[in-house]
Amino acid sequence: MNFFTGLYLLLFFFGIFFITIFLILHWRHRKDLFYSPEAKTFPSVSFLVPAYNEEKSLKETVEALMEIDYPKNKKEILIINDGSTDGTLKIAKDLEKKYSIVKVINKKNSGKANSLNHAIRFAKGELIAVVDADSYPKKDSLKKMVGYFEDEKVAAVTSRVLVKNKKKWIERYQVLDYSIIAWTRKLLDFVDSVYVTNGPLSVYRKREVIKVGGFDPTNLTEDIEITWHLLSEGYKTRMAYNAIVYTTVPDNFSQWTKQRVRWNLGGMQTIRKYRKAMFHNPENAFGYFVVPYVSASFAFAIIGIFLVLRYIWIKGAYNLASFYYAFFGYDYLKYIGFDMYVTLLLLMAGLFFTLSIIYYKTGFKNSETGKKSVLKILIYSVTYRSLYTIPLVIALYKLARGDTRWYTK
Repeated sequence: MNFFTGLYLLLFFFGIFFITIFLILHWRHRKDLFYSPEAKTFPSVSFLVPAYNEEKSLKETVEALMEIDYPKNKKEILIINDGSTDGTLKIAKDLEKKYSIVKVINKKNSGKANSLNHAIRFAKGELIAVVDADSYPKKDSLKKMVGYFEDEKVAAVTSRVLVKNKKKWIERYQVLDYSIIAWTRKLLDFVDSVYVTNGPLSVYRKREVIKVGGFDPTNLTEDIEITWHLLSEGYKTRMAYNAIVYTTVPDNFSQWTKQRVRWNLGGMQTIRKYRKAMFHNPENAFGYFVVPYVSASFAFAIIGIFLVLRYIWIKGAYNLASFYYAFFGYDYLKYIGFDMYVTLLLLMAGLFFTLSIIYYKTGFKNSETGKKSVLKILIYSVTYRSLYTIPLVIALYKLARGDTRWYTK
């Protein structure tokens, strides 16, 4: 067996391994996907809405928060204007005048994490709910999340993010994307491994966030980093699959790429920061599952890119060189013989392909998208999922150059 055949076998093995884990988790907990513990008490909640040049969406976001079904004397809304250069501050001030529970914090531009850390000092709530200024929680979302905090070990609860804008092709693809992400994240909840508390709507126990030093301003994905930090300290994170928030997703390929580049960069920053936690503290899933799983996902994605490029180069050169002979009917098949490792590789590739289809069909069936045909799943996988290599390659290039600037939302 040559080196590259072994590498392909390794990639397929781990792909099959992780997909099987998720399918088993779904089968064992399929009746609990939409369950949330009922809240016995209603702790006070401070909604933190960091806003930088959000004049188009801020008003609608705050009005959605005002509509949330929760005791009025138990919630406040803090809008943090992060040095906006458009009409965001004026809109925020108008909302402050209109609603008594809305307060505006105006500051110089320093990024989302700094804005959140600054606002925490003014937050009166026992819990803080972080809401992006272009996201819109459903009325019942908060009540379906706060029940998890009855467990004192729970430090953060996240929601299911759905797509608000669905007209353009890239927006419709993201509907499928977000559906699979949310379903997978809920499955990780069953093994104490929710490793992202998303920006559109996540609730945190304020004292625990303060205890770990707040949000990391040096990380491009502060929502991932704070989750890993809490998990590394032994706290639990949860996901309320029935708590829904709609968010505005990128409507063009350029913005989509920039967003994914930031996600990749922030993810790799977080792995680097917590890599020493890998295979430490067997009582906690963080070191024995979260860090290895996310690290392996990045590693195999990077290896996969290089293998694809190698395949294209070798096959392209081969086909170009042999085109003349193929044109005149050169018989290549007479040189093909049985090879045990190649046969094993084909079998594993077939198994991986089959399980992937089952994985996507199951995920879509249990999300807002509903049942999808095999053909639609194939189109989604080939035409959209393959695009993920572009932001990953850009992120690797930027990381190699030390360029981790926040340059997109």
